[in-house]
Amino acid sequence: MEYFQLFTGLPSAAVVMSSLVLLQTISAFPTGSPLSACGNLMPVHIDGELQTGAAPYMLILNDTTYGSTPLKLTITAVGPSARDFMAFMLQARSEFGEVAGHFSDFPLAAKAMTCYSNEDTLTHTAAFIRQSMEVVWHPPNKNIGKISITGSMAQTKVKYWEVESASIKGSGPLDTSGAKPGAVSINGKSGTPGHVAQMGTVFGVLLVGLTKFLGRF
Repeated sequence: MEYFQLFTGLPSAAVVMSSLVLLQTISAFPTGSPLSACGNLMPVHIDGELQTGAAPYMLILNDTTYGSTPLKLTITAVGPSARDFMAFMLQARSEFGEVAGHFSDFPLAAKAMTCYSNEDTLTHTAAFIRQSMEVVWHPPNKNIGKISITGSMAQTKVKYWEVESASIKGSGPLDTSGAKPGAVSINGKSGTPGHVAQMGTVFGVLLVGLTKFLGRF
Protein backbone atom coordinates (compact mmCIF):
# COMPACT_ATOMS: atom_id res chain seq x y z
CA MET A 1 0.00 0.00 0.00
CA GLU A 2 1.36 3.45 -0.88
CA TYR A 3 1.63 5.80 2.07
CA PHE A 4 2.96 9.33 1.63
CA GLN A 5 2.33 12.95 2.49
CA LEU A 6 2.21 15.74 -0.11
CA PHE A 7 3.86 19.01 0.86
CA THR A 8 3.25 22.33 -0.91
CA GLY A 9 4.71 25.80 -0.80
CA LEU A 10 8.34 24.72 -1.34
CA PRO A 11 10.73 26.60 -3.65
CA SER A 12 10.68 25.33 -7.23
CA ALA A 13 14.12 23.67 -7.05
CA ALA A 14 13.16 21.88 -3.87
CA VAL A 15 9.90 20.76 -5.44
CA VAL A 16 11.80 19.08 -8.26
CA MET A 17 14.17 17.41 -5.83
CA SER A 18 11.41 16.32 -3.46
CA SER A 19 9.37 14.91 -6.33
CA LEU A 20 12.24 12.69 -7.38
CA VAL A 21 12.83 11.48 -3.85
CA LEU A 22 9.15 10.96 -3.14
CA LEU A 23 8.79 8.90 -6.30
CA GLN A 24 11.47 6.56 -4.95
CA THR A 25 9.73 6.48 -1.57
CA ILE A 26 6.31 5.78 -3.08
CA SER A 27 7.63 2.93 -5.20
CA ALA A 28 8.86 1.22 -2.02
CA PHE A 29 5.59 1.37 -0.08
CA PRO A 30 3.80 -1.43 -2.02
CA THR A 31 6.26 -3.78 -0.29
CA GLY A 32 4.94 -2.86 3.14
CA SER A 33 3.72 -0.04 5.33
CA PRO A 34 6.21 2.61 6.50
CA LEU A 35 6.98 3.41 10.12
CA SER A 36 5.21 6.74 9.68
CA ALA A 37 1.88 4.88 9.63
CA CYS A 38 2.43 3.10 12.97
CA GLY A 39 0.24 5.50 14.95
CA ASN A 40 -3.04 5.60 13.06
CA LEU A 41 -2.55 2.59 10.74
CA MET A 42 -4.19 4.50 7.87
CA PRO A 43 -2.96 4.94 4.28
CA VAL A 44 -2.37 8.54 3.21
CA HIS A 45 -1.83 8.30 -0.54
CA ILE A 46 -3.68 11.20 -2.15
CA ASP A 47 -6.13 9.11 -4.17
CA GLY A 48 -7.07 6.75 -1.35
CA GLU A 49 -10.61 6.88 0.04
CA LEU A 50 -11.88 5.40 3.29
CA GLN A 51 -14.99 3.35 2.51
CA THR A 52 -18.14 3.78 4.58
CA GLY A 53 -20.36 1.04 5.90
CA ALA A 54 -19.36 -2.37 7.18
CA ALA A 55 -16.00 -3.65 5.98
CA PRO A 56 -16.21 -6.74 3.72
CA TYR A 57 -13.54 -8.41 5.88
CA MET A 58 -13.45 -10.19 9.23
CA LEU A 59 -10.59 -10.60 11.71
CA ILE A 60 -11.13 -13.69 13.87
CA LEU A 61 -9.02 -14.89 16.80
CA ASN A 62 -9.49 -18.54 17.72
CA ASP A 63 -10.18 -17.90 21.42
CA THR A 64 -12.08 -15.43 23.58
CA THR A 65 -9.28 -15.07 26.14
CA TYR A 66 -5.51 -14.70 25.92
CA GLY A 67 -2.71 -15.96 28.13
CA SER A 68 0.59 -17.67 27.39
CA THR A 69 -0.64 -19.64 24.36
CA PRO A 70 -0.25 -18.21 20.82
CA LEU A 71 -3.54 -17.61 19.01
CA LYS A 72 -4.45 -18.05 15.36
CA LEU A 73 -5.68 -14.94 13.56
CA THR A 74 -7.82 -15.53 10.47
CA ILE A 75 -8.37 -12.65 8.07
CA THR A 76 -11.06 -13.28 5.48
CA ALA A 77 -13.43 -11.61 3.04
CA VAL A 78 -17.08 -12.11 4.01
CA GLY A 79 -20.65 -11.43 2.95
CA PRO A 80 -22.33 -10.86 -0.41
CA SER A 81 -19.99 -7.92 -1.02
CA ALA A 82 -16.85 -9.93 -0.17
CA ARG A 83 -13.83 -8.44 -1.90
CA ASP A 84 -10.25 -9.51 -2.40
CA PHE A 85 -7.65 -7.55 -0.45
CA MET A 86 -4.11 -6.69 -1.42
CA ALA A 87 -2.69 -4.55 1.40
CA PHE A 88 -3.13 -4.23 5.14
CA MET A 89 -1.66 -2.84 8.35
CA LEU A 90 -2.83 -4.39 11.62
CA GLN A 91 -1.91 -4.25 15.30
CA ALA A 92 -3.23 -5.78 18.51
CA ARG A 93 -4.29 -2.90 20.78
CA SER A 94 -5.64 -2.92 24.29
CA GLU A 95 -8.61 -0.93 25.51
CA PHE A 96 -6.07 1.36 27.21
CA GLY A 97 -4.11 2.09 24.04
CA GLU A 98 -1.20 -0.31 24.38
CA VAL A 99 0.11 -2.07 21.26
CA ALA A 100 0.52 -5.66 22.40
CA GLY A 101 2.13 -8.94 21.43
CA HIS A 102 3.77 -9.90 18.16
CA PHE A 103 3.03 -11.83 14.96
CA SER A 104 4.63 -14.88 13.31
CA ASP A 105 4.00 -17.72 10.82
CA PHE A 106 3.25 -15.56 7.80
CA PRO A 107 1.74 -16.66 4.48
CA LEU A 108 3.03 -15.50 1.11
CA ALA A 109 3.48 -11.73 0.77
CA ALA A 110 2.96 -10.94 4.47
CA LYS A 111 5.38 -9.98 7.24
CA ALA A 112 5.69 -8.37 10.66
CA MET A 113 7.28 -4.97 11.13
CA THR A 114 8.44 -3.32 14.33
CA CYS A 115 6.59 -0.15 15.35
CA TYR A 116 6.86 -0.03 19.16
CA SER A 117 8.16 -3.49 20.03
CA ASN A 118 9.56 -6.41 18.06
CA GLU A 119 7.27 -7.55 15.20
CA ASP A 120 4.16 -5.97 16.72
CA THR A 121 2.57 -4.92 13.41
CA LEU A 122 1.30 -7.06 10.53
CA THR A 123 1.62 -5.78 6.96
CA HIS A 124 2.06 -6.89 3.34
CA THR A 125 5.29 -7.41 1.39
CA ALA A 126 3.73 -7.08 -2.07
CA ALA A 127 0.40 -6.20 -3.66
CA PHE A 128 -0.69 -9.84 -3.57
CA ILE A 129 -4.43 -10.38 -4.15
CA ARG A 130 -6.16 -12.84 -1.82
CA GLN A 131 -9.45 -13.47 -0.02
CA SER A 132 -8.12 -14.98 3.20
CA MET A 133 -4.97 -15.57 5.21
CA GLU A 134 -3.87 -16.89 8.60
CA VAL A 135 -1.08 -15.80 10.93
CA VAL A 136 -0.15 -16.46 14.56
CA TRP A 137 -0.45 -13.75 17.19
CA HIS A 138 1.55 -14.10 20.40
CA PRO A 139 -0.19 -12.31 23.30
CA PRO A 140 1.63 -10.25 25.95
CA ASN A 141 2.79 -12.13 29.04
CA LYS A 142 0.35 -10.31 31.31
CA ASN A 143 -3.29 -9.25 31.35
CA ILE A 144 -3.42 -5.69 29.98
CA GLY A 145 -7.19 -5.59 29.54
CA LYS A 146 -9.36 -6.33 26.54
CA ILE A 147 -7.46 -6.58 23.25
CA SER A 148 -8.63 -6.45 19.66
CA ILE A 149 -6.84 -6.62 16.31
CA THR A 150 -7.36 -3.32 14.51
CA GLY A 151 -6.12 -1.39 11.50
CA SER A 152 -6.88 -0.97 7.81
CA MET A 153 -7.26 -3.24 4.77
CA ALA A 154 -7.21 -2.20 1.13
CA GLN A 155 -8.87 -3.78 -1.86
CA THR A 156 -7.07 -1.43 -4.24
CA LYS A 157 -4.87 1.63 -3.98
CA VAL A 158 -7.96 3.84 -3.81
CA LYS A 159 -10.37 1.77 -1.68
CA TYR A 160 -9.71 0.80 1.92
CA TRP A 161 -11.66 0.05 5.10
CA GLU A 162 -11.08 0.31 8.83
CA VAL A 163 -11.29 -3.12 10.43
CA GLU A 164 -11.40 -4.48 13.97
CA SER A 165 -11.85 -7.91 15.51
CA ALA A 166 -14.02 -8.74 18.49
CA SER A 167 -12.13 -8.02 21.71
CA ILE A 168 -10.78 -10.81 23.89
CA LYS A 169 -10.07 -10.78 27.63
CA GLY A 170 -6.81 -11.53 29.41
CA SER A 171 -6.34 -14.17 32.08
CA GLY A 172 -4.93 -13.34 35.49
CA PRO A 173 -4.94 -10.01 37.38
CA LEU A 174 -5.12 -6.81 35.34
CA ASP A 175 -1.74 -5.05 34.89
CA THR A 176 -1.72 -1.79 32.90
CA SER A 177 1.59 -0.46 34.24
CA GLY A 178 3.20 -0.65 30.81
CA ALA A 179 0.43 1.05 28.84
CA LYS A 180 1.50 4.02 26.72
CA PRO A 181 -1.65 5.74 25.45
CA GLY A 182 -1.26 8.48 22.85
CA ALA A 183 -3.24 11.09 20.97
CA VAL A 184 -4.20 9.35 17.76
CA SER A 185 -7.19 7.01 17.81
CA ILE A 186 -8.36 4.31 15.42
CA ASN A 187 -11.60 2.52 16.19
CA GLY A 188 -11.41 3.93 19.71
CA LYS A 189 -7.88 2.61 20.35
CA SER A 190 -5.17 5.17 21.09
CA GLY A 191 -1.72 5.14 19.55
CA THR A 192 1.36 7.31 19.18
CA PRO A 193 0.65 10.09 16.64
CA GLY A 194 1.67 8.89 13.20
CA HIS A 195 1.75 12.22 11.38
CA VAL A 196 4.68 13.47 13.45
CA ALA A 197 6.77 10.42 12.57
CA GLN A 198 5.54 10.70 9.00
CA MET A 199 6.81 14.26 8.61
CA GLY A 200 10.16 13.22 10.06
CA THR A 201 10.37 10.27 7.67
CA VAL A 202 9.58 12.34 4.59
CA PHE A 203 11.92 15.19 5.48
CA GLY A 204 14.62 12.67 6.32
CA VAL A 205 14.27 11.11 2.88
CA LEU A 206 14.33 14.56 1.28
CA LEU A 207 17.50 15.46 3.16
CA VAL A 208 19.29 12.28 2.06
CA GLY A 209 18.22 12.82 -1.53
CA LEU A 210 19.27 16.47 -1.50
CA THR A 211 22.66 15.57 -0.04
CA LYS A 212 23.26 13.03 -2.80
CA PHE A 213 22.05 15.52 -5.41
CA LEU A 214 24.38 18.30 -4.23
CA GLY A 215 27.26 15.84 -3.99
CA ARG A 216 27.25 15.48 -7.76
CA PHE A 217 28.45 19.07 -8.22
